[in-house]
Amino acid sequence: MNKTYDIKLSGVKIGTTNFEFADTPMGVVFGKVNFENINSPYELIKEHCIKNGVGINDDYPEDKFINTMVIPELKVFDNEQNELKGWGAYFIGMDNDGFEIQFGGITSDLMQSEFKHHYDEYYKTE
Repeated sequence: MNKTYDIKLSGVKIGTTNFEFADTPMGVVFGKVNFENINSPYELIKEHCIKNGVGINDDYPEDKFINTMVIPELKVFDNEQNELKGWGAYFIGMDNDGFEIQFGGITSDLMQSEFKHHYDEYYKTE
């Protein structure tokens, strides 16, 4: 079951993801980011992090690659605009190869309900 989730930064929708992958026992989902009307995701993310004091793990401007820490203003919403609850999300990637969003702190209950396909795949339940 492929659901699409809205990604908002400081209340503004910047794209979507399907959270194609998960580390189920760790409570983490991640997936490709489909940015909307963003010329350089690298520049957007870097500017936001610098302006808001968000830590950057890796930054290679020559490649436009960035790996951030959790961004408090980065929120994910389901198709009914309910915000996903967890400890937060961050970006990793580069303009040329694309970006991934990772969202952590997903409870077992939320993993079983919202991301049932990942839960079932990992635990091989029917």
